[in-house]
Amino acid sequence: VLKFIREAKTIIIHRHSRPDGDALGSQIGLKEAIKATFPRKEIYMVGDMTPRYEFMGKMDEIDDEKYKDALVFVLDTSEQSMISDERYLTGKHLIKIDHHIAKESFGDIEIVDTTYESCCGLVAFLIDRIRLKMTDYGAKSLYTGMVTDSGRFRYDSTTSKTFEIASKLLKHNFN
Repeated sequence: VLKFIREAKTIIIHRHSRPDGDALGSQIGLKEAIKATFPRKEIYMVGDMTPRYEFMGKMDEIDDEKYKDALVFVLDTSEQSMISDERYLTGKHLIKIDHHIAKESFGDIEIVDTTYESCCGLVAFLIDRIRLKMTDYGAKSLYTGMVTDSGRFRYDSTTSKTFEIASKLLKHNFN
């Protein structure tokens, strides 16, 4: 994944339609980490928006031309029919990151791990693992997604790994 990120000039991040906190949190968190680590890269988030989560951030409006030679991420989505914005197919490379049981295979790289309570938890782990920088806003977004997808840490999918990741995010400055 890091090799693809380093090589790409443009990165476009997708997720599922009608986003929840996990879809938006993972999208924002990944964008923030890549941008903080590689400030010269063009990084965009695309897709529809849900009024309930508008407080988390806004999506980017981009031309089709941006997809030429772009690295595309699809987050928190187990099947292609759920992906918001079909242009994800027109990028140069595609990386899928998800925590749901895989319904279909797609992408050059697929990172699917159902032991995570949320895609945000998995993305936060990957950010830490490949040593991308974390911003306060990125940490807040990832934490928000972890909270929403874990039912405020009450669902059975919540594990000690969930709390380890959450504790790292809470070291950042956000309320």
